[in-house]
Amino acid sequence: MNNSNSYYSYLYSLTNKEIEKKYKLLGEGISRKVYDLKNGLVLKLAKGQEGYYQNSVEYYVFSKANHKYLKYLCPILCFTPKLIIMKKARPLTKTVKDEYIDIKKIRSEKSALYDLKTLTRDFMLFYEDIISTSSWGELDHKNVLIDYGCTSEHGDLYYNWLFSFYYPFNIGASPSPPSPTPQR
Repeated sequence: MNNSNSYYSYLYSLTNKEIEKKYKLLGEGISRKVYDLKNGLVLKLAKGQEGYYQNSVEYYVFSKANHKYLKYLCPILCFTPKLIIMKKARPLTKTVKDEYIDIKKIRSEKSALYDLKTLTRDFMLFYEDIISTSSWGELDHKNVLIDYGCTSEHGDLYYNWLFSFYYPFNIGASPSPPSPTPQR
């Protein structure tokens, strides 16, 4: 096992309370908390079933997206339904006060709006969440999506069905899922 895998396994082995004590809370949404790992990375910790679901959707999108769309997504370095490790981006909410962003203003590609609408459609994501300022951050002088795990109604149905094959439990319905194993 290399150092990265050991580090990710260590993080996964921590209890929620240990994570809360050890790392600074950067922000919190309805279903996940985001912690600063102090090394250019963040940890997105699921609060419950909805968080497991959003982590799983986010990883699915990142791992299955066409190469041309990856430039819009903050990289995921490690995934389990319990947690995601991502590169740390500076949230656009620090500089943009509007609730929604104009994609043409934050991305220079002429095809950015079309690309993101296509990504949203293909992965059945919730478009209002994709254009929410809080879903974006700056990484390496480029604006990227830092939160892309929220799905449309059709997406909810599709991913619940899809994840029933990936996991021995239904992420959206199981009262207490078994601990998933870290990615290798």
